[in-house]
Amino acid sequence: VAWPPSDGLAAHDRYALRALVVLVLIAAGGATWGDWKPRLSAAVSPRLGGTAAASVATLDLWVTPPEYTGLPPVFLKSANPAHTPNLADPVPVPKGSLVLARVTGGGGTPSLEAGTRTAAFEAVDSSTFQIQQPIEDGNRIAVTQGSGVLGSWNVRIIPDTPPAIAYASPPAKGERGALRLDYTAQDDYGLAEARAVVRLAVPEEEAPALDRSPLELPLALPGVRPREARNAAFHDLTAHPWAGLNVTVRLTALDGAGQTGSTEDVAMVLPERVFNHPVARAIVEERKKLTLRPKQLRIEVARALADLSSRPSQFGGDLVAFLALRTAVNRLLLDEEAASVPAVQQLLWETALRIEDGGLSLAERDLRDAERRLAEALERGADDQELKKLMDELQAALDKFLDAMEQQMREALERGDPIPMVPPDMADQMMDRQDLQEMMDRMRQMAETGARDAARQMLSQLQQMMENMRNGAMAQMQQQGQNEAWQMMRELQELAQRQQSLLDQTFRQSQEQMGQQDGQQGQQGPRNRQGRQQQGQQGQQGRSGSPLMQQQAEQQEALRRQLGELMRRMGEQQGGDIPRPLGRAERAMRDAGQALQQGQPGSAVPSQTQAMDELQQGMQAMAEQMMQQMMGQQGPAMTGQQPGQAQQQRQGQGRNRDPLGRRPSGFGNYNGDDVKIPEEAELQRAREILDELRRRSGQYGRPQMEREYIDRLLKQF
Repeated sequence: VAWPPSDGLAAHDRYALRALVVLVLIAAGGATWGDWKPRLSAAVSPRLGGTAAASVATLDLWVTPPEYTGLPPVFLKSANPAHTPNLADPVPVPKGSLVLARVTGGGGTPSLEAGTRTAAFEAVDSSTFQIQQPIEDGNRIAVTQGSGVLGSWNVRIIPDTPPAIAYASPPAKGERGALRLDYTAQDDYGLAEARAVVRLAVPEEEAPALDRSPLELPLALPGVRPREARNAAFHDLTAHPWAGLNVTVRLTALDGAGQTGSTEDVAMVLPERVFNHPVARAIVEERKKLTLRPKQLRIEVARALADLSSRPSQFGGDLVAFLALRTAVNRLLLDEEAASVPAVQQLLWETALRIEDGGLSLAERDLRDAERRLAEALERGADDQELKKLMDELQAALDKFLDAMEQQMREALERGDPIPMVPPDMADQMMDRQDLQEMMDRMRQMAETGARDAARQMLSQLQQMMENMRNGAMAQMQQQGQNEAWQMMRELQELAQRQQSLLDQTFRQSQEQMGQQDGQQGQQGPRNRQGRQQQGQQGQQGRSGSPLMQQQAEQQEALRRQLGELMRRMGEQQGGDIPRPLGRAERAMRDAGQALQQGQPGSAVPSQTQAMDELQQGMQAMAEQMMQQMMGQQGPAMTGQQPGQAQQQRQGQGRNRDPLGRRPSGFGNYNGDDVKIPEEAELQRAREILDELRRRSGQYGRPQMEREYIDRLLKQF
């Protein structure tokens, strides 16, 4: 018998626990609402044979951009097969990205739709499927399994645009004769490479024997895969057979996807070096003939070189240059193979450089080679041992170049060539050897502590400063022309020449006087001592009034006064810093003048000889002072000046420095805006941290996980 309904349920459930059942049902329905269709399907179509129902499918999906983009992977997760795409906000996906999807559970083999391509998953095990597929186009990524959609996303394919490169300024001849290429380049994901392609633009009938293979010149990039770059590259092609000929230059840039961008061809004459020495200039002219028509002009060039070698006095009697010319002549006459011409061309070029400026150009070439090797090593991420070796080579090449430059200037001063002094307002804008050494030390520390980008930027700045050191700053100094210091140097040289001429006259006069005395003694025979003394005194009194002696005495006094006036001007300009040998020369001239007034040329010769020696030392002292100002050296001059005078000179040259003598930040025409140059304190701190990590990595008592972490930190160093 069914009991009639009763309304006393509320009395029996005084705490309303029946509502919890309703809440549990609602929560369970909300948690499983996304997969209600497969659950309902499994409920109405059970599997027979005793097998368990299929598990619910889960989907994980990653989109990995190409490695060259530097972008992180994007993780797209959707366990809801009814996922509704957001049409207003599609997922940005770089073109060429790799879609990696994994499905666990579910029934049947899923498939991936990536853009316009659809492919089935591969089974990893009985319940796991995986696939990876690039996406190049389309606007949708979807994963389906059976008749259901496990996940779907609207995507926006971002194409990879080719890089762009342009000239910041037209290609031109650099300060040291190198080809200067200023460029700007950019790419959406980063530049992988930049280079210049040089092609010969001379008609083939004018130079049939020239190798016309294009020249590919690498352009340094400021950093690893920079998105924007503005830099200047220098390539010394003055020794190349194309130097002085018409060429075209095109810049190209390469991105990580292998796409290229380029500029239009720019026509120019490839820079060539101008030789001032007549023999060096003649050698280069014959070398150019050999380059254009080696078969037709081989004998003619050999004869011209033989004629040059037959007059070694024209190139200072240099034995090395003489042997090089004779070797080139013999090779041209005896070896008729075409392969011998490049070796002869290289030999002639090095010979011309030696005759022109000694070892300076060869040292300059070695410096450029060392800079190029170090830049390539930093670009490819060489290890510490190789970088240390290349740093040492660059240091040696830099020292050799600076020594050769100083030697050339010193020889020019000794020859009397016009080498002007540095104007006072430019003295503090010059980089001295100490500053260059500080740059080398900082660059070495940057490379050792892992700051490779900063080291690469510092090397680029060093290259530009070295390009400006020899000709850029020197050209500005030469614009000053005939400044006061150079005028005094020339006047001192002319004074020394006149003193030498007067010394020669006095010496001949003394020889004639001695010959006359010997002749008189031979004719008159022996006399007593008193008679000889009286005769000598009378002879001296007679000769003291001779017009020739008086003229020589007046010339000597005029030279002494001119030297005194020169010393006065020198003291006014240099603040009292007068080379001491000039003062001793002035006293020796006074003694020589008094001896000439007394008719004693024999007594004047030693004083004039001393005056000449002191003048030579004074010119050397003045040359050293000019060298110090030009090269920025800081020690006492090799002229006998006292430490106090050297200190005053250092103070005069030390403007714009801090109390410790250091240059201010950003000094020397180099700027670190593109890449932050670490300060000294940062470099020291980085060195301490690196040393501590290396110390801990060798402590085998530390946990294995900690040591592996330290090894990962040290891997890039």
